[in-house]
Amino acid sequence: MEGGPTDHAAMGFLKDMRAFKELADAAPRPGLRATLRDGLATAGQVTADAHRAQHLVHNGLVGSATITSIRDTGTTINEHPLVELGLQISLDGRAPYAVSHTQLINRLAVGGFTPGATVPVRVDPADPTSVLVA
Repeated sequence: MEGGPTDHAAMGFLKDMRAFKELADAAPRPGLRATLRDGLATAGQVTADAHRAQHLVHNGLVGSATITSIRDTGTTINEHPLVELGLQISLDGRAPYAVSHTQLINRLAVGGFTPGATVPVRVDPADPTSVLVA
């Protein structure tokens, strides 16, 4: 039978739930905004790094580098660590020089990145501090 006391209670409950949802939707979400902002910034940086890496693969000078230090930045992307490497760069016809370089490293290859190890690099001819560990 419609219109009984149970129907009014159910309608009141649904009305209260709708009001609660509207209140929740209107509430400020600083944590969510910060998370989205940080996520977008990270995505933008990853995209920029990918473009730079692509440029260096095609246009970079081929060289080698000796790892002088390695530091975990605490950031991972798709389970791959972002590390800061101290590198001693060697290019044909140029004196060796030191750079600090931050790059995402495949988690399966991290064991090969130890001080003293030699790694192949690509170096931007216009900016010798811009490198890619290949």
